[in-house]
Amino acid sequence: MARRLQRQSNEFDWRTLMRRIKAGKFTPIISYRVSDHHFDEQDHIVETWAGELGYPMPDQENLPKVAQFVTSTSPDALAAKEDYIEFLKERLLNKARDAEGSDSAFLDTLEDELDELSFSDVASRLGYPHYDDPLENPLRILAELPLPIYITTNYATFMEEALKGAGKKPRTEICYWNEDIEGDVDSVFDEDPDYQPSEEEPLVFHVHGLDAFPASLVLTEDDYLDFLVSISADPDLVPKRISQALVDSSLLLIGYQLHDWDFRTIFRGLITSKRASRRMLSVSLQIDPEGTEGGNPKEIKNYFQKYFQNLNFEIYWGDPQSFMQDLWEQWES
Repeated sequence: MARRLQRQSNEFDWRTLMRRIKAGKFTPIISYRVSDHHFDEQDHIVETWAGELGYPMPDQENLPKVAQFVTSTSPDALAAKEDYIEFLKERLLNKARDAEGSDSAFLDTLEDELDELSFSDVASRLGYPHYDDPLENPLRILAELPLPIYITTNYATFMEEALKGAGKKPRTEICYWNEDIEGDVDSVFDEDPDYQPSEEEPLVFHVHGLDAFPASLVLTEDDYLDFLVSISADPDLVPKRISQALVDSSLLLIGYQLHDWDFRTIFRGLITSKRASRRMLSVSLQIDPEGTEGGNPKEIKNYFQKYFQNLNFEIYWGDPQSFMQDLWEQWES
């Protein structure tokens, strides 16, 4: 279990959150950071990709900027997204080869099939993300809760895999934010007009696209701007059931950082625009500034609290795994 960060947990309103979860009025909004155990911090994924591409700027950890650079040297915008997915697949395969006791024959077969597989497929076959205890996986804990809707900015289907592990039958939906994916990816609501998300058959909404369909990815800086313009101009790009959940349920923002593009587009494009009239208690997770270098911890906390207070967000000072372990203990009790 991850080390717990110190916080004033007695001030956190667990009772209200438990009541909302029981009623199915609790909607997690999940960053890729919540399920990134397939790569370690020392892997420096984005920096490695930037180095291979010859990215000349100092901010080599900034994925949207690196991807934007790729578009300037690619034949079209789609090429950058395809290149990123291919890089992730190859990187994960090489990581598996370096692992002790790896099965070379299996990995050779997987490499032969790599072009036909999505990154999610490769991760699944390799058993990533791996946890010795399933309930150490924050996504698995979320999957065990009686919730009808999960929203994620992760391109991979790790939330769906966690739900399957919990004995559920998840459906997948993406946001049709650009015309390049219209007609190429069928909506679950077109395939089954009577479908209503439920605890047994929950919906996982990939706001920023799905790795199996590179054209659907919101990856470059231009993509994020186009995404905001599109959903502002056409609110129907977000399914009605998702829009309803954003308004009438408590939200959990888990794994985000305020300066990231994925957070800014979610918070400004979806949450702020839809919750002006309804301010139900929600939660934002933030790492405790006491453990970070630079800045005044007290002032940092005050800044975050002021940023979120108008939409009635409580802040949990801790990491996603600690929060989910605390939530699970509250739920079981």
